[in-house]
Amino acid sequence: MPVTLEHLTRIAHIECSKVTAQNTGYPKHAHEEYVISANLRGHERIWFDGRQQQVSPGQVTLYNPMTIQASEFTAEGVQFISLHLDAQTLHSALSETASTHALPILHEGALSDTALFGAITGLYQCLDTLDVEEALLSLVSELARLTTSAAKPAEPARVGQLIRFMQANLNEPLELEDLCAEANVSKFHLVRSFKAAAQLPPMQYFQQLRLIEARKRLRHGEPPARVAAELGFFDQAHLSNAFRKVMGASPLGYSSMLAGGEAGKNSR
Repeated sequence: MPVTLEHLTRIAHIECSKVTAQNTGYPKHAHEEYVISANLRGHERIWFDGRQQQVSPGQVTLYNPMTIQASEFTAEGVQFISLHLDAQTLHSALSETASTHALPILHEGALSDTALFGAITGLYQCLDTLDVEEALLSLVSELARLTTSAAKPAEPARVGQLIRFMQANLNEPLELEDLCAEANVSKFHLVRSFKAAAQLPPMQYFQQLRLIEARKRLRHGEPPARVAAELGFFDQAHLSNAFRKVMGASPLGYSSMLAGGEAGKNSR
C-alpha cells in the first residue's frame, strides 16, 4: 500500500492532511515549511540529520524548514495528521518573543508531547468550523515552547553558493559539470563535500528544490503539464512519480484536493 493522502486542506498559510501508509516510506526529501505530524496509529521509523528514531502512536514528529528527512512505515500500517506550516508565518507569530530576525529553530524528531499532539488533532478537527483560527493560535503557542537557541549549522560558503545557483536555475537542465564549473571543483570533491553538508548529493538536492517549486506553482493553480515543462522534468509522468513519493498524491490529485478545500471554505 503506497503513501495515501486521504484528505488535504489549506487554510491561510498552513496545509493540513490525513495520511495513511503501509509497508512503504518516504525517500529522503525536504520541505520549505515546518512539518509537524501527529501519529494516530502504527509505528514509523524516521531519519533526519543523520539520526534515526522510532515513532509510536500518540507521539509527534517535527522538522524545521529544509531538513532532509525520510521515513519507513511498518506492515501493520500507520495513520497520521500532517501539518505544513509556512516558515515566515511562524516567525511572525513568534516575533514578540524572538530575539533574532532568523527563522525559529524547533526541537526536531520524535516527541512525546501530549499538549502539542492535542493541538495538532484539535486543529484538524476544527478545519471546517469557525474555531479554526483559535485552534491555529493554540498550535503556535505549543510550538513556541519548542524553540531552541541553538542555530542550524550554516552551510559551507561553497555549498550555499551552489544552492543559490540551483535556485536561480530551476528551469535549466543542470548537470554535475555545471555545478563543478560554478564551484570550480572536481566531481569527486563536489559530491563528497555537498553531501556532507546538505545530507543529499547535489543532483538529488536539486530535484528537491524543483519539487518544492512545483508544489508552490500547483498551489497557485498552474496545470501539472506546464509545471513539469517549465521546471525541466522529462515529462508530466516524471514529475508525477517524483511528486507522489514525497506528497502521497499526484500533482493533479494534490491540486484537485486543494481546489476542493478552497471551494469548501469559500462557500461557508
